[in-house]
Amino acid sequence: NSFYLGEVGNASKMNLVLQLMAGVTMAGLAEGMALADRAGLQQKDVLEVMELTSLACPTILEKGKAIIDANFPTHLPLQHLQKDLKLSLSLGDQLEQPLPLTASANEVFKHAKRLGYGEHDASAVYIRARF
Repeated sequence: NSFYLGEVGNASKMNLVLQLMAGVTMAGLAEGMALADRAGLQQKDVLEVMELTSLACPTILEKGKAIIDANFPTHLPLQHLQKDLKLSLSLGDQLEQPLPLTASANEVFKHAKRLGYGEHDASAVYIRARF
């Protein structure tokens, strides 16, 4: 599909909006799976229950399986998603749009990157969330 988004630069803004949503979702999934593990729940059970809810989307289920398998084949490098979160925050600053969840997700991704997971898939943010 093709979309006309108006003036030059709007496609880049659209990309940042979508990457922001992906980053916040990934950070939430990582924290949820870490909490489930810490609470003594089986992560595979979490995914099975999730499949029965409105949260069941291919990306969340795929990344959840990567977390369970501790196998993070790189589809979207963590460092690239963190860069887009940073750019989204910059756009938010320019437009005076508060982005508190994005700011928190960005910090989680920065920490995972500092731990050496920048070139791994973004789902490797879970490794940071476990601690």
